Amino acid sequence: MRLHCHGLFLPLYSSPVKHIHFQCRHCSTQWSREHSLTLDCTLNPCVISASWLGSISDSRAPPIACLSTPLLIHNSTVHMTTASAPPETLFALTISDHSRVKLVLDTKFLFLDYLQPRTSSNIACFSPVACLSPGSAVDDESSQQCSIPYFNILYADVTPPNTTTSLINYGTLSLDYCIVTGADAPITANERKAKLARLAFHIDAQSAPAAAAFAAALMARAYNAAVGCIAQKRLLVFVNPFGGKGKAIRRFRAGALPVLEVARCKLNIVETKYRNYALEYVENTQGLEELYDGIVCCSGDGIPHEVFNGLAHRSTGPDRAFKIPVCQIPCGTGNALAKNLCGTMDPAYAALCTVKGAPTPIDLCIFTQNGKSSVSFLSQAIGLIADVDLGTEHMRWMGNARVTVGLLQRVFAHKSYALDAQVRIVHDSRDQIRRAHKKHTARPVTITPDSPDLDSSSAEAWPDLKYGDGTDDIPEDWVTLDTSNISLFYVGKMPWMAFDALFFPAALPRDGYMDLVTVDATIPTFEILSIMSGVAEGKHFESDHVKYYKCDAYRVTPTGQEGYVSIDGEKFDYAPFQVEVKKRLGTVLSYQPIYQAPAI
Repeated sequence: MRLHCHGLFLPLYSSPVKHIHFQCRHCSTQWSREHSLTLDCTLNPCVISASWLGSISDSRAPPIACLSTPLLIHNSTVHMTTASAPPETLFALTISDHSRVKLVLDTKFLFLDYLQPRTSSNIACFSPVACLSPGSAVDDESSQQCSIPYFNILYADVTPPNTTTSLINYGTLSLDYCIVTGADAPITANERKAKLARLAFHIDAQSAPAAAAFAAALMARAYNAAVGCIAQKRLLVFVNPFGGKGKAIRRFRAGALPVLEVARCKLNIVETKYRNYALEYVENTQGLEELYDGIVCCSGDGIPHEVFNGLAHRSTGPDRAFKIPVCQIPCGTGNALAKNLCGTMDPAYAALCTVKGAPTPIDLCIFTQNGKSSVSFLSQAIGLIADVDLGTEHMRWMGNARVTVGLLQRVFAHKSYALDAQVRIVHDSRDQIRRAHKKHTARPVTITPDSPDLDSSSAEAWPDLKYGDGTDDIPEDWVTLDTSNISLFYVGKMPWMAFDALFFPAALPRDGYMDLVTVDATIPTFEILSIMSGVAEGKHFESDHVKYYKCDAYRVTPTGQEGYVSIDGEKFDYAPFQVEVKKRLGTVLSYQPIYQAPAI
């Protein structure tokens, strides 16, 4: 009898065989026939144990054959026949030592089961058919398992074998993915990081169609088109060469670009040349909506601010333009958008989130001053925060330390600010805010386009202003706050204002509200320092000296002689302004429909 094993003929037994018994080691299917037999097994490869029965006087232990396709036994010769493997399971060989690997598509993971024969007398036939020598037990095989979440997988591809040669040839199944660390660490720890990795396996000619089907099935699970996540995204990438103390380009090229390229994204990389360059590019580029699946900002928070405002003024209409999703690779100083969407300051991990992101609607704010309206995606500040943010521009050489130094200088100088503020308050108690936050975040965290919470068709239009442009009379249901002597007046639409500033822990992406924090300047200095030191983990939310509101509109009139107004970190006139929320007006590229912030 001979075993025909992918072109290799391995003599196993020379005596006549009258009866053979077969059993699959995985599904336990048994066959027992004389002379001729067709085997059908639900698994691929089917691992068969063959035992000699009948009129055989040889007392040797049965040989074992590990087969990648069903067998046709005829005239005492075993021939391979072709069978299509189910796409959920595939067997391949490691390239280094040709050990068998079983790849299985699970619900959330790709499982890899490295099957290593324990016997030292393995017959090396260099194919997915591992033929063990006589004397091996049926289950004498060890298993080393590992798994890769579909979120981590970037690309799967099959290179078919060269069938024009008579030599044994193999194709290659390649898997590009990211090794992610810190995913289980607290979101405040900033430990989420990603590193590129690759796995490659040999496949034989007969397994090539099954391998191609498997790779396609894997890609379909890695990129769930049903929720809007597409592979090989077409991305417009803005890189601010001046961001991050001039290190933005290097951070992008070293960390983010390799991930985007391995994922086969189609990139148009544009370096900004001056302030508002991205705004002008987005506003004036023809066919932007058809050309790109997303806009990536490799910068601090200034470029996203420009992009959103560029979308607002496109001639195609802002309602259509705002459907283009925006995201950020953290290459600047603030990087708040990346922190809120990805929970990281690592460019590679942010790039992975970009690759795996789906269009997700968010609320935007409309800032109106001197008859002109602008989009604010992040925050508005007047008082201490605006002073520290904009009044320390001359200290940018210090990096993130300038914020700490500027804050201490002003706190110890007992700096205070005066303004008039009228606010349309929706919630003013911690209990109300907690209940609303819990109700919102208790929803499933899987993006589904038909979810009412994610339905962008209910987006409010731009630039229709529900409460006017700030020159109208104050509505009766607005409340005047006591802000004649304050330290903080800070409004946010996202939880994180920087990688270490969880200023608005109750902020939500689509609740239709802004979060307002005020702190009176009359409290002791050490209390202000205590409040600011607790911002990194959102502990100030519990302080009795912090007033925390949910509102959907407000108006501010500065009464001091000089100061700063900061909108998304950008400088605006120190003059009266009004802000209101537009529900679901904007779109971001996010892998989860909620912001990456701890529960309150």
